[in-house]
Amino acid sequence: MTLRVIVITALIGAAAVASAGAQTNGNPFGMGTTLSGFAGGTVDPDGSAPAAGLALGWEMVPHLAIEGSTLWTTPGNGRHEFGALIGPKFNFAPGRRQVPFLTVGAGMYRTTFDEAASSVPQFYASRMADTTTTHTFDDFVASVGGGAEFFLHSHWAVRPEARVLMVATNSDRRWMTVVGAQVAYHFEHHHIGD
Repeated sequence: MTLRVIVITALIGAAAVASAGAQTNGNPFGMGTTLSGFAGGTVDPDGSAPAAGLALGWEMVPHLAIEGSTLWTTPGNGRHEFGALIGPKFNFAPGRRQVPFLTVGAGMYRTTFDEAASSVPQFYASRMADTTTTHTFDDFVASVGGGAEFFLHSHWAVRPEARVLMVATNSDRRWMTVVGAQVAYHFEHHHIGD
């Protein structure tokens, strides 16, 4: 079974559980499903690029949520990148208007590029074995990051965040920084204190 199949299965499972949680109003924690969109950028030794993504989460208890997230980026010159991660999000002050959080995740990262149209980062160039002009690489990715969730309403929040991603092969690592903000919708009502 490939890593891609495992990640896709985990994301579908998380989405199914989250959807079921959002449909019940009898949740003992008053928590449930969140859906958010991300906009920002990535920076690595090869340059910077705009980035966007989506995330679906399930708040299991006030201090802990499980989130599946995606990240799309297009550094240009025929290069496209996509990541899918799943992991916990730890909320440090639930019930307040500003909620600092820490997030970690793991999953799959895919890079596709046209060798003739773009410079090839060493991380990928060392693994090229054929002479085709289009190359695709699927690698393991892990991330750690944090930020704060600012509730604008009992359902809507803005979440500025920064994450560090490590894309890994058996013998090499590629480090990336992702910075941006999410606009999140919480399907269940959140009591917001001061």
